[in-house]
Amino acid sequence: MNLNQYLEFLACPNCNYNLHSISQCENCGLKFEMDGDTPKLFPTSRRRTVQFEFNSDRSVIDENILQTYINDPPRADVTSNIPYHLDPAHIYVINQLPPNQNILEIGCGGGQSRQWFEGKGHSYIGVDVSKVRVGESLQQFGGCDLLCDAHFLPFQDRQFDVVYSAAVTEHLACPFLVAQEVARVLKPGGYYLGNVSFLEPWHDNSFFHMSVLGVIELLTQAGLEIKYVWPERGYSGYRSLFTMGNKLTENIVLVGEAAYFIYRLGNHLKASARRIFKGASVRDIYQRAKVSGAIFWIAVRSNTGV
Repeated sequence: MNLNQYLEFLACPNCNYNLHSISQCENCGLKFEMDGDTPKLFPTSRRRTVQFEFNSDRSVIDENILQTYINDPPRADVTSNIPYHLDPAHIYVINQLPPNQNILEIGCGGGQSRQWFEGKGHSYIGVDVSKVRVGESLQQFGGCDLLCDAHFLPFQDRQFDVVYSAAVTEHLACPFLVAQEVARVLKPGGYYLGNVSFLEPWHDNSFFHMSVLGVIELLTQAGLEIKYVWPERGYSGYRSLFTMGNKLTENIVLVGEAAYFIYRLGNHLKASARRIFKGASVRDIYQRAKVSGAIFWIAVRSNTGV
């Protein structure tokens, strides 16, 4: 997608006026710089107020609601290499979509997902806040299409069929505002696919790590319809603490795997005892979510919301 094609989607991050030029906003006069061949669409001094209603019934979530939201989603059978961080459940959603969907990836890193999405027949725009916070292994993919702040997305309302964001939400200073921005730029019926750290260590200036309940509240306050919230499979907090600790702990990650095995074994033994003595059961997904390294979601902008 070239720069002129972006104008179909773009709005000034400073005043929300539809952009007709990649160099300057006709309404507020804000001029945009370039980082090489990448536009930098940042506001100058814009201030936002985050507001949403909070009902008393959200202080404690009813078990029936949890059982509706917290479930493992269908997963695609992945037989080949897929982009870094792209989850099989999110792939399943993408595979169900018709061609020619508009995809926005927030925090696209090196743009490693671009070829995969475009290979599915979709239009892709990848944005990030910086070009330099990308590992060398990801720099070969061409980088982001636009530089911007996710709190002030430079896009017109209702432009995208899918907003995808992986390993980004924990790095947002105000994730509630970004969730509202996502809902704003999604078309009715559009998907918000993402994940967030839970028991990963503090890393790369992360702000908010969320449990499944935190994710439910984040999506609820943005007016999004929750389809699934679930803990990542095969990636426990025990493992993440060792793999993301330091060079020494990386070499003993099997200690974390052993700790998780013991945790799971203990839960299975308890479940067996409950069945024998007819005690109250605990859903296995709750046990996995309790110690997960990251939490994932699939949500939809309703046809009547936002």
